[in-house]
Amino acid sequence: MKKAVLLLFMVLMLIVSGCTSNEASNKAKEGTNDFNKTGLPIVDKKITLKFVTAKTPQQQKATEELQVVKDFEKKTNVHINWDASSQGYLEKKNLMFASGDLPDAFFGSGSLSSTDLIQYGTQGMLIPLQDMINDYAPNIKNILDKYPDIKKKITAPDGNIYSIPMVHAEPANALPDVLFINKVWLDELGLEVPKTTDEFENVLKAFKAKDPNIIPYSFLYGNYGNGIYSIYGAFGEIDRSSHISVKDGKVSFTATDPGFKEATKYFNRLYSQGLIDPEALTHDISVYFSKGRGKDSPKYGAFSGFIAPNVIGPDYAKQYVPVPPLKGPTGIQQWREEDEIAMAKGAFAITSANKHPEVTMRWIDELYSEENSIQWTFGPFDYNIKKNSDGTYEYLESKDGKSFDEFRCTEAPCFSSARALLPETMEKIKPNEKDSTRLEYMEIYKPYLKKTTYPDLFFSLEDTQKLNTLTTDILEFVNKKQAQWIINGNIDKEWDDYLKKLNDMGLKEFIDIYQKNYDQFEAQ
Repeated sequence: MKKAVLLLFMVLMLIVSGCTSNEASNKAKEGTNDFNKTGLPIVDKKITLKFVTAKTPQQQKATEELQVVKDFEKKTNVHINWDASSQGYLEKKNLMFASGDLPDAFFGSGSLSSTDLIQYGTQGMLIPLQDMINDYAPNIKNILDKYPDIKKKITAPDGNIYSIPMVHAEPANALPDVLFINKVWLDELGLEVPKTTDEFENVLKAFKAKDPNIIPYSFLYGNYGNGIYSIYGAFGEIDRSSHISVKDGKVSFTATDPGFKEATKYFNRLYSQGLIDPEALTHDISVYFSKGRGKDSPKYGAFSGFIAPNVIGPDYAKQYVPVPPLKGPTGIQQWREEDEIAMAKGAFAITSANKHPEVTMRWIDELYSEENSIQWTFGPFDYNIKKNSDGTYEYLESKDGKSFDEFRCTEAPCFSSARALLPETMEKIKPNEKDSTRLEYMEIYKPYLKKTTYPDLFFSLEDTQKLNTLTTDILEFVNKKQAQWIINGNIDKEWDDYLKKLNDMGLKEFIDIYQKNYDQFEAQ
């Protein structure tokens, strides 16, 4: 009898021990049983982490006051001290790395560049994430398994993954910018939508004569979605901020092409006649948007943008129509094309200062679930978007006279959020007016789209260090000259000296590095 009781006792102890062991396996390796490897909350006792982020100008509230952020803290039991900047972020980031005064993580689609990742990753200031992705991040692991090209792009030459990418798939992503024109004003003047660069110039002259108080044409110099890069294509060479282009596997530098020269001369011709906003080369995005809306009527006759309401406001947007790609002097008609799956490699990175890396990895993985990515991009459910019983999603009507893109930023980080909106997710979201309008734009521009984008790939540390110096000097010089030529002219007189200066600055080595790394990437 005693033996039977003893045996039963031992069996019970083994069961309890097994349960305790299973429970312990669900806790962190940090020497505490406060961290849950699966499920929510992530930690039983609230902890605080510090994140640095580049805040989009459309986000008016402090990040910690956004509803999705507050809801997420309740779920995870992780409090974030947000150091968010919409201006001066680059200087702040560089100072943090230079001083070693690092946050726990860098957050957001514009937080870290490829150069940052390879430079500070190999220095040990950003920690490798691949093991923690396997152990603590099933959502992120699933993305990388399902989309091997994404994993290929975020894997550094040393084999490490130093960041989680932002992924946002939309067919209309292929069209990064649109040229809009005021159709009401065209009708009043008895004019048609311009088809050529010369016709566009004549229309702007008519706008100026109609009302000297309006701005015939405005843009945001150097901006991805509101700039003049695509219009350069009418003169033979589509431009972009890097001035790096790939055609038929060959890398070129757009700012040395004769087409670049002719396009710049064209914009100088417009500028010298008062047809371009005198602040177009200096104002920021907030000024560009607010100025376009005016108080009683729109101020821009034509403008460059991603979607009209962003620039001109929802009240006046219906007055504007897209201008199909203008034909240049030699009949060239083309427009810039980008990837449908937009990706930013450095959307989330954990630093060496972080004392809770596993907690942080679990936090970002939770954000990369479908529902959380949707809400951090478009706003909380039942506010700007709702989830239907059949598993689909649909947008709700924007409020307070805001455009869709403004409204989605009232309670979410929206554009600047780290997120994964995969093709299969976007298929579940019913198109709203903005989506439908963007697809209509696509139909207009699609026959003329030309893809010359250099892929977002990693360079070796040695090449990165060389490019850091070359890029700063070359791009600063080119952009300064481009702006000066648009304002003051003289490009013909200065062109040969300009090309010589670029060669003296190491342009050939600059292009050779891009070509070598492109060839290696394509061969993988």
